[in-house]
Amino acid sequence: MSRPRVIVFARAPERGQVKTRLAATLGDDAALALYTRLGARVIASLTAHAARRFDVVVAFTPAHREADVRAWAPDADAYVPQCEGDLTAKLSHATREAFEGGAAAVVLVGTDCLAVDGARVDLALDALDGCDAALGAAHDGGYYLLAMARKLSLFEGVPWSTDAVAEATRARLRAARATWAELPVERDLDTADDLAALHPLFVRAGVV
Repeated sequence: MSRPRVIVFARAPERGQVKTRLAATLGDDAALALYTRLGARVIASLTAHAARRFDVVVAFTPAHREADVRAWAPDADAYVPQCEGDLTAKLSHATREAFEGGAAAVVLVGTDCLAVDGARVDLALDALDGCDAALGAAHDGGYYLLAMARKLSLFEGVPWSTDAVAEATRARLRAARATWAELPVERDLDTADDLAALHPLFVRAGVV
């Protein structure tokens, strides 16, 4: 069995295609700059983690922008295009492919939470020693990290892009009779309010 696999879901940096809610307030150029810097920081913090015990796979969209994604995040172990379909299909496909490919565990993350780093993934993997899953809930009711020690059906019927995502995922975990650990709640970057709340952290991290 191979090592745990961290799958980073990412969109290629492109003006007008990323952080659209933030762009409505800040404009497309500022939203793109923030997305590009934050995403690069998140992925680099994973790939450069000391004594890394997991592989990092960037699952990107659109499929024809692989060269741009590789230039933006050059140190991942693999790059795979996201499948067609909605978020349920994308997450289900990526998880299934990872486990069928022999991954010892799967950790799903995005590119918009500064708290996602190698230490946080280690925390999730440690939790999987005694649980089937680990959930990192976000301040807005979503989640910034979902780790699984085995293949679980957790994505069907989840009301994506709402404040009920994390709770719906917990309901799916309960329905699967799975045990899980709760990681610290964090704030990700979606809106101008998020940016205001995160600004001191972003300054220290060099994101802004």
